[in-house]
Amino acid sequence: MKFNLLVCGIAALWCASAFAQESKPEAAKPKEVVTYKDHVAPILRKHCGNCHNPDKATSDLNVLTYQTLISGGSSGEAISPGSPDQSLLYRAVTHAAEPFMPPGRPKLADAELAVIRKWIELGAPETAVSAAKLSIRKVEIDLSSVGKPEGPPPMPEKLPEVSLPKTSRAHPVMAMATSPWAPLLAVGGHERILLYNTNDLKLIGTLPFPERIPHVLKFSRNGKLLLAAGGRGADVGKVVLFDVTTGKRITEVGEESDAVLAADISPNQKWIALGGPAKLVKIYSTETGELKHKIKKHTDWVTSIEFSPNGEMLASGDRNGGVYVWEAETGGIVFTLGDHKDMITDLSWRADSEMLATSSEDGRVILWYAEDGFPTRTLTAHALEGAAARAAGPRAKVPGVMSVNYAPTGIFATAGRDKSARVWNSSGANLLAKFEGFADIPLRVVVTHDGERLIAGDFTGTLRVWSIKDKSLLGELSTNP
Repeated sequence: MKFNLLVCGIAALWCASAFAQESKPEAAKPKEVVTYKDHVAPILRKHCGNCHNPDKATSDLNVLTYQTLISGGSSGEAISPGSPDQSLLYRAVTHAAEPFMPPGRPKLADAELAVIRKWIELGAPETAVSAAKLSIRKVEIDLSSVGKPEGPPPMPEKLPEVSLPKTSRAHPVMAMATSPWAPLLAVGGHERILLYNTNDLKLIGTLPFPERIPHVLKFSRNGKLLLAAGGRGADVGKVVLFDVTTGKRITEVGEESDAVLAADISPNQKWIALGGPAKLVKIYSTETGELKHKIKKHTDWVTSIEFSPNGEMLASGDRNGGVYVWEAETGGIVFTLGDHKDMITDLSWRADSEMLATSSEDGRVILWYAEDGFPTRTLTAHALEGAAARAAGPRAKVPGVMSVNYAPTGIFATAGRDKSARVWNSSGANLLAKFEGFADIPLRVVVTHDGERLIAGDFTGTLRVWSIKDKSLLGELSTNP
């Protein structure tokens, strides 16, 4: 009897095991990944490398590195990620459009063309890691909120705790921004972004920025997002978006081979524009990270970028003194503003989008009328005065202007190499206040959302907070608290 029970038990276990094996679903096949490094580069090296290499870049196109291929050549953008039929390279190698490539030879084998097509469809990733990032790229962004949001203005709440080493010294204030609706200041340090309350001047929290140095900080026009851009010179550059309330890192765009020096997010949160040493203005989709426009016009590093508050225009300035205004949606040029004679250090739109202010190392702030692109006023904003002017002599160079910032209330502030910060009325006709006493050159200046306080940060990493009304010093902050 016992033996029969044992046999039945073994049989039952065998049947259960067999059934489980038969009903076990087939393992999901890994998603096909095609990358530049592993699949596309060998094809391009074989068929295109003789003419499109670093030493002989025909049509200024080098296909032997990912960065140069994505940057394109004199004919424009070679790759349109996600759109093979819109990509010049794919159209040329399939003989769908002239010039046929390779020249004087049959088109590539169907299998090779299929690899290139699949790669572009997947977003043209460089490596398997970047392909994984692209596959989860879609992010939810509120594209309807343009101005002041309903309810209390966004302020950080219960930010995640971060552990970052205390640096040996404070980092120069290279990036700083204030919220358009809340008493909130963001300032960049080494691998971090510090958030301060501009009312009580207390540190609210810290956001990590492992990309190294934040060169740009910008709040979205509704105050809900914080844009941080920067990186490491000659290595990597990126733009990151944070949720102001939670401190959560929402998304990132750009895979630059150098630090991002200029960036902004459009008022409807739809676009992110960036620029840097590549001399290009690039406009990305915030939702998908797809590069929509790549603008080649600047002759030197792009040093400043900002969308107009109405979202219709995008202004950019470079290290050679060039300033351009673009149509934000199409990337088409609207104005060339060519009066500056030295590097553009900053630019800022007035809240009504009717005026653009540009500052330069040539010592001038120029206010441009947005309707016709003509300058309405030119200020030698930080000219030496009194004893300083007499000591410098008549041939002394006018101190450069390092920063300009329009407040939501219409006034604007400047900071200059004369170690002062100044506040002007909306048209620049009247100087409202002057602040001195900096230990070093103030690099960035901002005005708080209510127009009552001016904050200027200098090369030592010290930030001074002043009352604009009574010109009193309210306190000091640091990039290394």
